[in-house]
Amino acid sequence: MSEDKTSPDRNRESNIDSAAMQDADMQSIHSPQLKRERKEPHERQSPIPISLLTLISLLAFWGGYYFSNYSQDFRWDAYDPYAKGGLGEVVVEEKTLAEIGARVFRGQCVACHQNSGLGVAGAFPPLVNSEWVLGDEERLARILINGLNGEIAVLGDTYNGNMPAFGPHGLNLKPKQIAAVLTYIRQTWGNNAPEVTVEALEGYHAAYGSRTEPWTAEELLADFPMK
Repeated sequence: MSEDKTSPDRNRESNIDSAAMQDADMQSIHSPQLKRERKEPHERQSPIPISLLTLISLLAFWGGYYFSNYSQDFRWDAYDPYAKGGLGEVVVEEKTLAEIGARVFRGQCVACHQNSGLGVAGAFPPLVNSEWVLGDEERLARILINGLNGEIAVLGDTYNGNMPAFGPHGLNLKPKQIAAVLTYIRQTWGNNAPEVTVEALEGYHAAYGSRTEPWTAEELLADFPMK
């Protein structure tokens, strides 16, 4: 009787078919659970969040503003401490107090007093032809160094607000910057008053810089009445 040599191969094939059927049965049983627990991979768009786009736009705007005001036209010599005048040498132009003051005004004051110097009706007083601006410079210097709080009458209208301090207990601007912005507002929009020198402002700064409270109009007028 001859031996059947194909029986082991048939047994292996039968086992493989049986295992395949079991896998198919298992997948069929657990298919709903697998679908619920694992999503099929797929392609989709992933747009940049609006908040990130807004942040990038704000940074780009700030960068443009900063470079337009502080780049010095990208001159290589703008901050050269050794630049001197003379034949064949670079001359760094010294800005006037009014020019420095214009930059300070754009950075710190324009939101309230506006580019026109006319302020905002009922909210922020005008600087144009204002007796407070054109009058005693020490009274005006006190306002910027220490700030002003409460009611103030300007050109017949009453305003009630809070002027921030530019001195040591506020924005902490240098005396030259405060002298510059005072000079700017006293000599712009048709205003015609003498400049406030850096030396004078340094004196006011030494006298009033330690004060932490803002002035009131009554306090200022008691020391410097309107003429």
